[in-house]
Amino acid sequence: MRLTTAALLAATLALTLLAGCGKPTKKVVTVTGTVTHNGQQLKSGIVKFVAPNGDFAMANIGPDGRFTMTDVVPGEQKVGYASAPGSSGSSDGSKSAPTEKPVSVPPKFGDPQTSGVTVAVPDSGGEVTIELK
Repeated sequence: MRLTTAALLAATLALTLLAGCGKPTKKVVTVTGTVTHNGQQLKSGIVKFVAPNGDFAMANIGPDGRFTMTDVVPGEQKVGYASAPGSSGSSDGSKSAPTEKPVSVPPKFGDPQTSGVTVAVPDSGGEVTIELK
């Protein structure tokens, strides 16, 4: 009986040690910030980050000009921007008050791999400012 108990204890210990030897999870953080082009803050669109290992994250830019992006790998990121489709009027068909003219952003900023824009994401996440230039 003692041999069986010792064998079960050894097997349990071995399984416990093996379970802890899995692939470590990568660190991800949340960042918030703004995007500008020629000094003008963008108030719509999508900002994209691509890490050197290929991980990516995206976030919508709100009407207040801010974005919040989750699950971002800290470090240097390539940045891309896609403009939001334009709209006129409201969803019920009525005309709304005139809106601010959107900032025109060249298409070259659409691909993070070729935009030439980068941002350093802090290890603890936080606030970043992106200038498309």
